[in-house]
Amino acid sequence: MAKTPTPKITTKKHMARLERERIMRRRVLFAVIGLVMVVLALIVYGILDQTVFRMNKTVAKIGDQKVSLGEYQDEVRFTRFVYIDQLKSMASNSFYLQFFGDYYQQIQNKLQSPTTLGNDVLDNLIDDEIIAMEAKARGLTVTDEEVELKKQEYFAFYKNGTPTPAPTVAIYATATLNPTQEIWLPPTVTPTITATLDPNTPTVTPTATAAPTATPDANATPTITPTSGPTMTPFPTATPYTEEGYQGVLTEYLSDLKGVQYSEAQFTSYFYRQILREKVLAAVTADVARDSEYVWARHILVASAEEAQAVLDRLADGEEWLKLASTLSTDYSNKDQGGDLGWFTKGAMVAEFEDAAFALEIGEVSQPVQTSFGYHIIQLLGRETRPATDTEYQNKQNTAFSEWLTEKRTELSVETFDDVWMSNTPTDPELPAELIMTE
Repeated sequence: MAKTPTPKITTKKHMARLERERIMRRRVLFAVIGLVMVVLALIVYGILDQTVFRMNKTVAKIGDQKVSLGEYQDEVRFTRFVYIDQLKSMASNSFYLQFFGDYYQQIQNKLQSPTTLGNDVLDNLIDDEIIAMEAKARGLTVTDEEVELKKQEYFAFYKNGTPTPAPTVAIYATATLNPTQEIWLPPTVTPTITATLDPNTPTVTPTATAAPTATPDANATPTITPTSGPTMTPFPTATPYTEEGYQGVLTEYLSDLKGVQYSEAQFTSYFYRQILREKVLAAVTADVARDSEYVWARHILVASAEEAQAVLDRLADGEEWLKLASTLSTDYSNKDQGGDLGWFTKGAMVAEFEDAAFALEIGEVSQPVQTSFGYHIIQLLGRETRPATDTEYQNKQNTAFSEWLTEKRTELSVETFDDVWMSNTPTDPELPAELIMTE
């Protein structure tokens, strides 16, 4: 006969110990779960910080608008991609390197200096925001068709053949000199007679004199002024590749852009912003005059204020300008022509000289004007208005637009966060070693 098991008696003391163990296990479990959650939270935050929070950090504020770090980094990568693509094209053609070596070096220097390139990109993004605000205020818009045409132009695809720009010629009447101004003209070439085999047939040998040159401004942007009329341009030629070929090139290019994390939508936006800039520039500079004021002046350049005053005193005593210029002026490029600088417009001379010359009346002689070259005595010989060439007008527009953007930056209290963008400027895609050119 089996024994009946004796029932286990659980005392209050035993029950209390079991309860304490159960509570302890729960606490340990909660602690482990809490620790796991903290670790997971840190991991998730780290991921979000790299992919969301960090990208949303502000690198610039333009009024109520912001430029995010993500936008900035995308544009830096795209700019590096475009620059490297340009270097590849130039490096494969010795002709380009021969004539555009300086430009090649400039691009290379920017690619090797992330901060310099980054600053350029950030400035452009700030300008884009200002331009977008102005476009909205003026009701300026960009159509999809305009963007597509701009994109096709980027890849040199023209459905109707390569456009031929219509030549424009700036025609103006040269001022008629009065008798007094004719006296001011620089010395002309004086022929000298030399003996020949036939003593009755003299040979005229002109004595060459240097052409008058203006005192240069080391900081001025050089411009080329055409000296002849327009040349014939051939009619539009056939497009070198079909629309199917264009689409193939575009698809390949977009595929390459994916490698630098630049989407098709961003690439389209790039052309949209270009067109918007062109429209706002045209609107802002609509009042820029197509004419430019020119003056004709001559000067005597000396080293000190005392010497300049002495020149003025001698002129007041009736001494001839031409004689004083030839004997006293230190501008050897034109002293023998009476210091004649010819006709020039604003931007051709250093600021101090230019301001003084344009403030004079015709025939008036200035007080000593100090520049980095020395002390000038200036006489204004003529003044006239001439229509600007296309290049000159574009330069005037660009200058006026840059000044407008600067004013807008101040008005909108533009702020940049250098600690954010400088430490997070991408250096990819990297400049290939084979494209690095030593000076």
